[in-house]
Amino acid sequence: MRFLSTLLASALGTLIAFGVVVLFLFLFFFALALSGDQKPPVTPNSVLVAEIDGPIPERTSDDPFQQAFGSEADYDLHDLQTALRNAASDDRIRAVWLRVKGTNASWATLEEVRSSLLAFRESGKPVIASSGEFGMGEREYFLASAADSVFSAPVSSFTLNGFVTTATFFANTLEKLDIESKIVRAGKYKSAVEPFLREDLSEPNREQLTALLETTNRRFKEGISATRGMTPDEIETMADEAAVLDASVAAERGLLDGLRYEDEVADVFRTLLDLEPTADVPTTRLKAYTRQSASDAGVTTTGDGSVAIVYAEGTIIAGESPDFSSNGQIGSTTLVEAVRDAREAADVQAIVLRIDSPGGSAAASEAMWRALSQAAADKPLIVSMGNLAASGGYYIAAPADTIVANPTTVTGSIGVFGQFFNTRGFFNEQMGVTFDAIRTSPYADIYSFVEPFSESERRLLGASIDRTYNTFLQRVADGRGMDTTAVHEVAQGRVWSGRDALDAGLVDTLGTLQDAIQIAGRSGGLGDGPYRTRILPRPKSFIERLNEELYGQAASLWQSLGRSDVEEELLRQKRMLEQAVGRHGTVQARLPVEIRIH
Repeated sequence: MRFLSTLLASALGTLIAFGVVVLFLFLFFFALALSGDQKPPVTPNSVLVAEIDGPIPERTSDDPFQQAFGSEADYDLHDLQTALRNAASDDRIRAVWLRVKGTNASWATLEEVRSSLLAFRESGKPVIASSGEFGMGEREYFLASAADSVFSAPVSSFTLNGFVTTATFFANTLEKLDIESKIVRAGKYKSAVEPFLREDLSEPNREQLTALLETTNRRFKEGISATRGMTPDEIETMADEAAVLDASVAAERGLLDGLRYEDEVADVFRTLLDLEPTADVPTTRLKAYTRQSASDAGVTTTGDGSVAIVYAEGTIIAGESPDFSSNGQIGSTTLVEAVRDAREAADVQAIVLRIDSPGGSAAASEAMWRALSQAAADKPLIVSMGNLAASGGYYIAAPADTIVANPTTVTGSIGVFGQFFNTRGFFNEQMGVTFDAIRTSPYADIYSFVEPFSESERRLLGASIDRTYNTFLQRVADGRGMDTTAVHEVAQGRVWSGRDALDAGLVDTLGTLQDAIQIAGRSGGLGDGPYRTRILPRPKSFIERLNEELYGQAASLWQSLGRSDVEEELLRQKRMLEQAVGRHGTVQARLPVEIRIH
C-alpha cells in the first residue's frame, strides 16, 4: 500500500509539474503576442479619446499581459502627459475628447493632468469634456473644467459642496483591549501617532489639516474661475449657500455648457471635423496613442542625451522593493541602484527624482539620501513632488538642486517617532497568557511588547529619536542652505501644502513633473526640449516575475523535502520573529496615516 501511495504521489507530482510548464509556455507566447503590435496606426483627422476611469498611477509596468489580465491601468501619468504633448504637434490629431467616468486620483495628480490639458489647448486644438451618465464630483469637474466645453448627461449627478477630511482614532479601541501605546516622538506636529493616543484632533494637528484643506479649496476655486468665467467667491457661494447636487442645476448655474448624451457629444466632433451627420467620428484611443514615439507625432527632441526619471513611490523600507504589482513600497536597495544607474549612465545628463511617498524607515531614508547626494555632486538633480513627499519622502529630497512641488502636494513632516505597544494587559486579562523573563541588564527588554516603559527607558529612547531628528534637520539645512534653527521652526513634524511649503522655504517653485523635466533638461545642457527620458527603476515584466515566483516555489519545495519536523518548527518561529521585529520598535520618519481630501 505504501508503494502504491508513493507511486501515485510521484505521478501526481509529475503531472502538476508538466501542467506548470505548459501554463508557463502558454503565458510566455501569449505575452509575446500581446506585445507584438507596439505601434497601432493613428487614424488621420481623428479625435484623441482620453478616458479617465479610476486611478491615474504614477507609473505602470507597460506589461501587456498585466494590463490584459491584471488590475493595472492602461497608462500612467507620464504616459498621459507625453501623449497630450505629442498630440498637440501631431497633424493627425484634431481634438481631444476627455471622457471622465469617475476618478480617485489625488488632487496633485489632477493638477498635473489639468495643466497638460491646458497646454494642449494652446496649440489651437479644442478639448471637449463629457461624463455621460457617470456624472461629476469635484475631482472630475476640476479636470473637465480645463476643456473648451463641458457636458454631462441629463438626470446625471453633479456634486459641488465643498471639501472635508476625516481622521480616525483608535485610542478607545486600544483601551478596551487593554493595550498601551508607547510613543516617543520629536516635534509637536508629529501627528502620525495621534490615532493611537487621542479620541480627536489636537490643536496643532487641526491647524495643519485646516491649512491643507484650505489650499485644496483655494486651488479648486482658482482653477474653475480661470476657465469658466466665474469668480472664486461665486463658486464658494454655490457650495456654501445651496450645494449643487445634480447636473441640471450645474448647467443652470453655468458650470456646464449643456446636458448631452454621449452620442450627442459626438455630434460636436462631427461638426468640428465637417463630417456627415451619420458618419462615424474617427478616433484614436489614448492607450494606443501612448505607444507612438515623439518622432511619429512630428516632435523633435533636443540634445544628445536624456533625462532620467527615478521614481520613489510608496512607503520607504530597507532592502529590495517588493513585486512591482504590489504597488506601495520602495526599497532602499532598489532606489540606490536606480540612482547609481542614472549617475553612471553616459547618456543621462540630468536626473529627476519623482517622489510620491509618506516616508518610512529612517535608516533606509538615510541610505537613499546618501546615494542622491553623490548623484547631485555629478549631475543636476531635480526633485518633482507628486501627491506626497512627507517625512522620509522629504528627507530624500534634501540633496536636490531644485525642488518642484505641486500646490496641493502634502510635504514636509520633518520629524521622527518610535512606536511601541505594551500588550501585557491584553494577553493577561483577555487571553490568559502570562510572561516571565530573565535579564542580564536593566535595558535588555527595552523593546519588549509586554512591558511598559520605565522613565530611564523613555529618556534613552527619546535621546535616540532626538539624534535622528537632529540628523534630519541637518540634512535639510545643508540641502536648503538654511541653519538648523530655521529648519526646526518649519519642521517639528508639521505637514505643509506645496503652496505653503514654498513660503516656508522647503521648496523652490510650484509646478508639474513636466516642469521638473524641463528644468532638468536645461540644467543638463539639453536645450529647450522636449527631451528623451529614461525611466528608473525598470519594473519587472510579468514573465520575469513569473520566473522568479516559479524558481522560488521550486527552491522552497526542494529545501522542505530534506527538513525534519523540528527544523520546520524552528523555521516557523524564525519567520514569526522576523515579522515581529519588522513591525515593532523601529525608528520611523513617515506619515503612516492617509490624508484624503474629498
